[in-house]
Amino acid sequence: MEIVHDEAELETSAEFSYSGDTGPDKWGSLSPDYKKCSKGKSQSPINIVEDKAVPDKTLKPLRRQYYPVNATLVNNGYNVELDFGNAGVLIGNGKNYTLQHMHWHTRSEHTIDNAPFAAELHLVHKAWDGSFSVISILYKPGKPDPIITKIQSQLAELADGTAKIDIGTFDTSQLWKKANKYYKYVGSLTTPPCTENVIWHVLGEERSISQAQIDALKAPLLPANKNNYRPVQPLNGRKVALFHDY
Repeated sequence: MEIVHDEAELETSAEFSYSGDTGPDKWGSLSPDYKKCSKGKSQSPINIVEDKAVPDKTLKPLRRQYYPVNATLVNNGYNVELDFGNAGVLIGNGKNYTLQHMHWHTRSEHTIDNAPFAAELHLVHKAWDGSFSVISILYKPGKPDPIITKIQSQLAELADGTAKIDIGTFDTSQLWKKANKYYKYVGSLTTPPCTENVIWHVLGEERSISQAQIDALKAPLLPANKNNYRPVQPLNGRKVALFHDY
């Protein structure tokens, strides 16, 4: 599998945004490094059609070994990221994928039966060979999310112009509980360079997020990136597998 670059390593690449001349439909032309964004055949996000997701009895419950770690809150301009470096591993596909960082999109990037969600959290894991596996958590409007509550005051600091904030020890073991239902498919990173061969697990249990928290996640971003979701991409014959532990 090709060696790929993390989304956090894009500072030297062409700038992109979520609207206008550098928006998603233009990403593939911004840099030769971004050609997969327009030419790739296994791009993310996708619309998941419940009735077409294929139950797969060979799928197993997701396994992880996360632990508390020092974290840094970063304003990338196009998203807000919590950087861990190494917060443990997601175990699957015969590999250990290290949890490196997580970031939010508002609204969601993935949709289910064409319905978007209020927000989406991506937990980005990377294996020794450069391959990625991402856990996606979808949010519905409602009560505040306790994970975001823990960093909400720091989000306000980002909005005031601070680029990075050391938030000290963060307990990543609380990020998600046992996944009784998830959708699995092979896709890509959802920001340039849109690298493919990414293993996606979209969790079936939604979390809730308040409007104030959505506003707090949007506030630090550049004006062209306030709605930082990439439109859904064609399936091109890909299958979505379903794990459901009844």
